[in-house]
Amino acid sequence: MPDLRYNVRWVEQTFHTRAATEALLSPERENGNLTSHDYDAAAAFFPGFHRHYRLVGGVAAIPLLYTVRKPTWSNARSYIFLTTASFAGFVIGHALSLTAHFNFVRSIENPDGFSQAMDNIQKNTGSFAPQGPVIVRQGRKIEVDHDPDAPPLDSSPTPAPSSAPTDSLTPIKPATKWDEIRALNARAASNSSWDALRQRHERARVPAPSSSPSEDDFERTRGDDRAAEQARFDELLEKERHMK
Repeated sequence: MPDLRYNVRWVEQTFHTRAATEALLSPERENGNLTSHDYDAAAAFFPGFHRHYRLVGGVAAIPLLYTVRKPTWSNARSYIFLTTASFAGFVIGHALSLTAHFNFVRSIENPDGFSQAMDNIQKNTGSFAPQGPVIVRQGRKIEVDHDPDAPPLDSSPTPAPSSAPTDSLTPIKPATKWDEIRALNARAASNSSWDALRQRHERARVPAPSSSPSEDDFERTRGDDRAAEQARFDELLEKERHMK
Protein backbone atom coordinates (compact mmCIF):
# COMPACT_ATOMS: atom_id res chain seq x y z
CA MET A 1 0.00 0.00 0.00
CA PRO A 2 1.57 3.33 -1.03
CA ASP A 3 2.08 6.02 1.59
CA LEU A 4 0.22 9.31 1.62
CA ARG A 5 2.84 12.02 2.10
CA TYR A 6 1.10 15.25 2.98
CA ASN A 7 3.46 18.25 2.84
CA VAL A 8 1.93 20.90 5.10
CA ARG A 9 3.74 23.91 3.62
CA TRP A 10 3.01 22.89 0.04
CA VAL A 11 -0.70 22.52 0.81
CA GLU A 12 -0.85 25.97 2.45
CA GLN A 13 1.02 27.61 -0.44
CA THR A 14 -1.00 25.91 -3.19
CA PHE A 15 -4.58 26.00 -1.84
CA HIS A 16 -4.63 29.54 -0.49
CA THR A 17 -8.20 30.50 -1.50
CA ARG A 18 -11.52 28.72 -1.88
CA ALA A 19 -11.70 29.41 -5.61
CA ALA A 20 -8.18 28.09 -6.25
CA THR A 21 -8.89 25.01 -4.16
CA GLU A 22 -12.04 24.10 -6.06
CA ALA A 23 -10.39 24.74 -9.43
CA LEU A 24 -7.54 22.37 -8.62
CA LEU A 25 -9.59 19.65 -6.92
CA SER A 26 -12.51 19.45 -9.38
CA PRO A 27 -10.57 17.61 -12.16
CA GLU A 28 -9.35 15.05 -9.63
CA ARG A 29 -12.89 14.41 -8.42
CA GLU A 30 -14.05 13.92 -12.00
CA ASN A 31 -11.20 11.46 -12.60
CA GLY A 32 -12.27 9.44 -9.57
CA ASN A 33 -9.22 10.13 -7.43
CA LEU A 34 -11.23 12.10 -4.84
CA THR A 35 -14.44 10.95 -3.25
CA SER A 36 -17.22 13.44 -2.57
CA HIS A 37 -16.35 13.38 1.11
CA ASP A 38 -12.66 14.05 0.52
CA TYR A 39 -13.42 16.80 -2.01
CA ASP A 40 -15.82 18.64 0.30
CA ALA A 41 -13.52 18.26 3.30
CA ALA A 42 -10.48 19.54 1.38
CA ALA A 43 -12.39 22.44 -0.20
CA ALA A 44 -13.54 23.57 3.25
CA PHE A 45 -10.29 22.91 5.12
CA PHE A 46 -7.49 24.04 2.81
CA PRO A 47 -8.34 27.78 2.75
CA GLY A 48 -9.43 27.72 6.40
CA PHE A 49 -8.33 29.99 9.21
CA HIS A 50 -5.76 27.47 10.51
CA ARG A 51 -3.40 28.94 7.92
CA HIS A 52 -3.05 32.06 10.10
CA TYR A 53 -2.52 30.44 13.50
CA ARG A 54 1.22 31.19 13.55
CA LEU A 55 0.73 34.85 12.61
CA VAL A 56 -2.02 35.33 15.16
CA GLY A 57 0.07 33.69 17.87
CA GLY A 58 3.02 35.99 17.21
CA VAL A 59 0.98 39.20 17.01
CA ALA A 60 -1.00 38.34 20.14
CA ALA A 61 2.09 39.17 22.18
CA ILE A 62 1.56 42.92 21.59
CA PRO A 63 -1.77 43.30 23.42
CA LEU A 64 -0.52 40.83 26.01
CA LEU A 65 2.41 43.14 26.74
CA TYR A 66 0.17 46.14 27.41
CA THR A 67 -2.02 43.97 29.60
CA VAL A 68 0.68 42.68 31.96
CA ARG A 69 3.22 45.50 31.71
CA LYS A 70 3.80 47.51 34.87
CA PRO A 71 4.94 51.13 35.07
CA THR A 72 8.16 50.06 36.77
CA TRP A 73 9.27 47.97 33.79
CA SER A 74 12.20 49.30 31.82
CA ASN A 75 12.30 49.36 28.04
CA ALA A 76 14.75 46.45 27.99
CA ARG A 77 12.47 44.31 30.12
CA SER A 78 9.48 45.17 27.95
CA TYR A 79 11.43 44.27 24.80
CA ILE A 80 12.53 40.93 26.25
CA PHE A 81 8.97 40.10 27.27
CA LEU A 82 7.60 41.03 23.84
CA THR A 83 10.20 38.93 22.02
CA THR A 84 9.66 35.92 24.24
CA ALA A 85 5.88 36.15 24.04
CA SER A 86 5.95 36.51 20.25
CA PHE A 87 8.11 33.45 19.85
CA ALA A 88 5.95 31.44 22.23
CA GLY A 89 2.80 32.53 20.39
CA PHE A 90 4.32 31.53 17.05
CA VAL A 91 5.23 28.07 18.37
CA ILE A 92 1.77 27.56 19.83
CA GLY A 93 0.14 28.66 16.57
CA HIS A 94 2.35 26.29 14.59
CA ALA A 95 1.43 23.40 16.86
CA LEU A 96 -2.29 24.16 16.53
CA SER A 97 -2.03 24.43 12.74
CA LEU A 98 -0.14 21.14 12.53
CA THR A 99 -2.77 19.49 14.70
CA ALA A 100 -5.51 20.69 12.36
CA HIS A 101 -3.71 19.23 9.33
CA PHE A 102 -3.13 15.99 11.21
CA ASN A 103 -6.83 15.64 11.97
CA PHE A 104 -7.72 16.39 8.34
CA VAL A 105 -5.39 13.68 7.02
CA ARG A 106 -6.89 11.22 9.45
CA SER A 107 -10.39 12.00 8.13
CA ILE A 108 -9.58 11.18 4.49
CA GLU A 109 -11.61 8.23 3.17
CA ASN A 110 -9.44 7.26 0.19
CA PRO A 111 -5.76 7.94 1.06
CA ASP A 112 -4.45 6.32 -2.13
CA GLY A 113 -6.68 8.37 -4.41
CA PHE A 114 -5.98 11.55 -2.43
CA SER A 115 -2.23 10.94 -2.74
CA GLN A 116 -2.58 10.47 -6.51
CA ALA A 117 -4.63 13.66 -6.75
CA MET A 118 -1.97 15.66 -4.88
CA ASP A 119 0.76 14.28 -7.16
CA ASN A 120 -1.21 15.23 -10.27
CA ILE A 121 -1.84 18.75 -8.99
CA GLN A 122 1.84 19.21 -8.17
CA LYS A 123 2.84 18.11 -11.68
CA ASN A 124 0.21 20.27 -13.38
CA THR A 125 1.10 23.40 -11.43
CA GLY A 126 4.85 22.81 -11.72
CA SER A 127 5.32 23.54 -8.04
CA PHE A 128 7.79 21.82 -5.77
CA ALA A 129 7.41 20.56 -2.24
CA PRO A 130 9.29 22.89 0.14
CA GLN A 131 11.04 21.71 3.24
CA GLY A 132 8.84 21.37 6.26
CA PRO A 133 6.82 18.87 8.26
CA VAL A 134 5.30 16.01 6.28
CA ILE A 135 2.37 13.97 7.59
CA VAL A 136 2.76 10.35 6.52
CA ARG A 137 -0.24 8.04 6.50
CA GLN A 138 -0.02 4.34 5.77
CA GLY A 139 -3.33 2.63 6.35
CA ARG A 140 -4.49 3.68 9.79
CA LYS A 141 -1.00 4.61 10.94
CA ILE A 142 -0.27 8.35 10.85
CA GLU A 143 2.92 10.11 11.90
CA VAL A 144 4.64 13.44 11.37
CA ASP A 145 8.08 13.57 9.74
CA HIS A 146 9.69 16.87 10.76
CA ASP A 147 12.89 16.30 8.71
CA PRO A 148 11.93 14.32 5.59
CA ASP A 149 15.20 15.10 3.78
CA ALA A 150 17.42 13.50 6.43
CA PRO A 151 18.91 10.20 5.24
CA PRO A 152 18.31 7.11 7.37
CA LEU A 153 20.96 6.15 9.82
CA ASP A 154 21.80 2.92 8.04
CA SER A 155 22.06 4.46 4.56
CA SER A 156 25.80 5.03 4.67
CA PRO A 157 27.59 2.84 2.15
CA THR A 158 29.42 -0.07 3.63
CA PRO A 159 33.10 0.11 2.74
CA ALA A 160 34.27 -2.79 0.64
CA PRO A 161 36.71 -5.02 2.49
CA SER A 162 40.20 -4.36 1.31
CA SER A 163 41.92 -7.42 0.01
CA ALA A 164 45.43 -7.60 1.39
CA PRO A 165 47.93 -8.73 -1.24
CA THR A 166 49.44 -12.07 -0.49
CA ASP A 167 53.20 -12.07 -0.50
CA SER A 168 54.63 -14.64 -2.84
CA LEU A 169 57.15 -16.84 -1.09
CA THR A 170 60.46 -17.33 -2.90
CA PRO A 171 61.25 -21.02 -3.15
CA ILE A 172 64.40 -22.01 -1.26
CA LYS A 173 66.90 -23.87 -3.39
CA PRO A 174 68.41 -26.86 -1.55
CA ALA A 175 72.15 -26.65 -0.96
CA THR A 176 74.32 -29.09 -2.89
CA LYS A 177 77.46 -30.82 -1.70
CA TRP A 178 79.68 -28.39 -3.62
CA ASP A 179 77.96 -25.45 -1.90
CA GLU A 180 78.76 -26.93 1.51
CA ILE A 181 82.42 -27.45 0.57
CA ARG A 182 82.75 -23.89 -0.74
CA ALA A 183 81.18 -22.52 2.46
CA LEU A 184 83.61 -24.49 4.65
CA ASN A 185 86.60 -23.31 2.61
CA ALA A 186 85.43 -19.70 2.81
CA ARG A 187 85.07 -19.88 6.60
CA ALA A 188 88.49 -21.55 6.94
CA ALA A 189 90.15 -18.94 4.75
CA SER A 190 88.51 -16.15 6.68
CA ASN A 191 89.57 -17.61 10.02
CA SER A 192 93.15 -18.19 8.90
CA SER A 193 93.47 -14.65 7.58
CA TRP A 194 92.20 -13.18 10.82
CA ASP A 195 94.50 -15.43 12.87
CA ALA A 196 97.52 -14.33 10.84
CA LEU A 197 96.66 -10.67 11.26
CA ARG A 198 96.08 -11.07 14.99
CA GLN A 199 99.40 -12.91 15.53
CA ARG A 200 101.28 -10.33 13.49
CA HIS A 201 99.75 -7.53 15.53
CA GLU A 202 100.64 -9.21 18.83
CA ARG A 203 104.25 -9.75 17.75
CA ALA A 204 104.54 -6.09 16.83
CA ARG A 205 103.33 -5.03 20.28
CA VAL A 206 105.89 -7.18 22.19
CA PRO A 207 109.11 -5.09 22.76
CA ALA A 208 112.44 -6.58 21.74
CA PRO A 209 114.50 -7.84 24.73
CA SER A 210 117.29 -5.46 25.66
CA SER A 211 120.84 -6.91 25.82
CA SER A 212 122.36 -7.02 29.32
CA PRO A 213 125.66 -5.14 29.80
CA SER A 214 128.75 -7.34 29.72
CA GLU A 215 131.37 -7.54 32.53
CA ASP A 216 134.04 -5.83 30.40
CA ASP A 217 131.85 -2.82 29.92
CA PHE A 218 131.30 -2.63 33.65
CA GLU A 219 135.05 -2.74 34.44
CA ARG A 220 135.74 -0.15 31.78
CA THR A 221 133.22 2.19 33.33
CA ARG A 222 134.79 1.78 36.79
CA GLY A 223 138.24 2.55 35.42
CA ASP A 224 137.04 5.72 33.79
CA ASP A 225 135.44 6.86 37.02
CA ARG A 226 138.69 6.29 38.99
CA ALA A 227 140.74 8.19 36.45
CA ALA A 228 138.38 11.12 36.63
CA GLU A 229 138.55 11.18 40.44
CA GLN A 230 142.37 11.01 40.41
CA ALA A 231 142.52 13.89 37.97
CA ARG A 232 140.32 16.05 40.18
CA PHE A 233 142.47 15.15 43.24
CA ASP A 234 145.68 16.11 41.44
CA GLU A 235 144.14 19.37 40.39
CA LEU A 236 143.27 20.23 43.99
CA LEU A 237 146.83 19.47 45.15
CA GLU A 238 148.26 21.69 42.47
CA LYS A 239 146.07 24.57 43.58
CA GLU A 240 147.23 24.22 47.20
CA ARG A 241 150.88 24.39 46.19
CA HIS A 242 150.39 27.62 44.35
CA MET A 243 148.55 29.12 47.28
CA LYS A 244 151.52 28.46 49.59
